[in-house]
Amino acid sequence: MAEERSLYSHFRPFLNRFLLALFFLVMVAAFTAVLALIIQPVIDELFIQGGGQVAGRGQVVRTAIMRLLGIEQKQLVLVLPQLLLATFLGQAVFTFLSLYMMKTLGLKVVRNIRDQLYRSLVYQSVDFLSKARTGDLVSRVSNDIEKIKLAVAETLAVYIRESLTLACLLAVIFYQDWGMATLSLVLIPVAAVPLAYFGRKVKKRGIQSQETIGDLGNFMSESAMGHKIVKAYNMEEFEIHKFRQLNQKHFRINAKIALAYSLASPVMDVIGGLVAAGLFTVGMHRISQGTLSPGQFTSFLAALFLMYAPIKRLSLAHNDYQQGKAGWERVKQIIQAANPIRDRAAAVEVKAVRGEVEFQNVHFSYQPQVPVLKSVSFQARAGEMVALVGASGSGKTTIMNMLLRFYEPERGEVLVDGRDIRAITLKSLREQIGLVTQDVFLFNDSILNNIAYGRRRYTLDDVRRAAAVARADGFIAELPLGYDTVVGERGIFLSNGQRQRISIARAVLKQPPILIFDEATSSLDSESEKLIQEAMAEVMKDRTTFVIAHRLSTIIEADRILVIENGEIKECGDHRELLKKRGLYYSLYNLQFPEMNIIM
Repeated sequence: MAEERSLYSHFRPFLNRFLLALFFLVMVAAFTAVLALIIQPVIDELFIQGGGQVAGRGQVVRTAIMRLLGIEQKQLVLVLPQLLLATFLGQAVFTFLSLYMMKTLGLKVVRNIRDQLYRSLVYQSVDFLSKARTGDLVSRVSNDIEKIKLAVAETLAVYIRESLTLACLLAVIFYQDWGMATLSLVLIPVAAVPLAYFGRKVKKRGIQSQETIGDLGNFMSESAMGHKIVKAYNMEEFEIHKFRQLNQKHFRINAKIALAYSLASPVMDVIGGLVAAGLFTVGMHRISQGTLSPGQFTSFLAALFLMYAPIKRLSLAHNDYQQGKAGWERVKQIIQAANPIRDRAAAVEVKAVRGEVEFQNVHFSYQPQVPVLKSVSFQARAGEMVALVGASGSGKTTIMNMLLRFYEPERGEVLVDGRDIRAITLKSLREQIGLVTQDVFLFNDSILNNIAYGRRRYTLDDVRRAAAVARADGFIAELPLGYDTVVGERGIFLSNGQRQRISIARAVLKQPPILIFDEATSSLDSESEKLIQEAMAEVMKDRTTFVIAHRLSTIIEADRILVIENGEIKECGDHRELLKKRGLYYSLYNLQFPEMNIIM
C-alpha cells in the first residue's frame, strides 16, 4: 500500500477540508439508510389503511417516528410523505455538498502534484532531461495527471460515500431480517473475484496505454520539428504509416481496457438478478406465514436494491483507481528521481567572483568505459579570453558543461577563484556565468521578456542598453511593436542572427563576470557574423570569456587557445605561438585559410 499512502499523503495540507467533506459523505450515507427505513412505515400504513394488521417488529419504526415527532398514529398518514420528501431533500443537499467539497479537494491535491512534478522536472539534471523523450514527459504532465485527478477528485469520493452507504444499508437489511440478509451476502465473494481480475487487467493495460500516449506525443513532436526533412524527402506517407502503427497499438490496448470496463457492469447485473430471484422466493414465503410485514419486506428490498448502485459504482471506481494508480507510478518516477547535481551541505553562496577559472586533472565520461575528457588541466585568469577549438565531438562543450556543473567530473576539480565549484551553491555559481549557445532558445514571449528573462529588477533603459551592446537595438526599432514584439515559438518570427543577438543581450543584462560563447556564430551569414563579433568584442571587455568556435577567424585575438582532440588538450597558446608549433592548430588554420599559405 506504499503507493496509495504516498499519493494520498498529499491530502494532509487540506485535512480540515477533507474532514468536512467526510462529514457530508457520512450524512449522505445516513439519509440513504433513513430512506430505506422510512419506506417500511409508508408501506405498512398503506397496508393498515387497507384493513390489514401489522404486529411485532413491524411496529418498531412507526412507534419511533411518532415518539420522535410527538404525533399520534392517525397523523402518520400525513407526516410520512413529508418525512419521505425531507429525506430525499436531505440526501440531495448533502450529496451536492460532499461532491463539491471532494471534487475541489481533489483538484487542489492534483494542482499540488502537478506543481511538484513540474518543479522536479525543472530541477532535474541536464543528463536526465537530455535522455528523456519530450512526448513522454508531456504525457506524464498531462495525461497521467488527468488519471490521477480522476482517482483523487472522483474515485476517492465514490469509495468513501459508497462504502459508508453500503455499511448503513447493511445495517438496515440485517435489522429487517438477518436471515435474508445473510442469504443475500453469500454471493458477494463470488462478485469480488471477477472484479479483482478486471482491476488487475485495467492497471496493467493502463500503464501500457499511458506509455503509448507518450510514444504518440513524442512521435508528433518529432514530426513537427522535422517537417522540412519529411517534405524534402517525400516521406509523408512513410511517417503516416509509422503513426498509424503507433495509433493502432494504442487502440488495441485501450480496447482491452474498454472490455474490462464493459464486463464489470454485466457481471454485477447477473449477480444482482440471482440475489433478487432468491430473495423474492424467500420473502413471499415469509409474508404468507406472517413472520414478515409487507413494509419490512419492501424496506429490505429497497435497502438491498439501493446497495446495488454503490456496489456497481465501487466496481467501476476500482477500475478508475487502477488507472490513476498507474498514472501516479509514472509521475512518481520523476518526482522521486534523485538529481546527482545538488548542493553539498557545506556549500556557500558567492555574491561576486573575479572570474579566475582552473581545471585540475578533470576526467569525465557520459557512458562507462567511454571517456570523453581525459586529464583536462588549464587556467584562465580573470578578464582573459580563452578559446576552445577542435573537431566535433572532441569534448569542447563538455568542458564548459563541467564549469556550469551540468555534469560532475569523475575525477579532478574545477575551481573558480581558487574554490572548488562543488563548494559553491548551484544558484550562486550559475548566477556568475552567462551562456550564449549556437542553438538559441527564445520563449514564445515578447523581445523585452526574452532579454529580461528571469531578471526581476530591471528598467526598459537597462534592456535597451543591453540590446545596444548586442547590436540588436537596430532591428528591434524597425519592428512594428518594438520590444513588445512576440517572437513566436523558439523565436520562429526572427532570423538566426536576430535570435542570436537577443541571446547575447540576455547575457549582457545578466552582467556575469564569466561568459561562455558556444559556437555563437557558426550558423550565421557574413553580415550577421560581423555584427555578432562586434557585440561579442564589447561584451567580453573585463570579463573572463570562453569561446568555442569552429571558425578560427573569431578567436585569433584570444589570450589563450586550447586545441582539443579526443577529450585531451593537445596544444595551448595564443594564435602566433600555435602557428609556430606547426601542429594541430596549424593544420586547422591552413584548412580554413588555404589562400594564406602560411610559412613560418
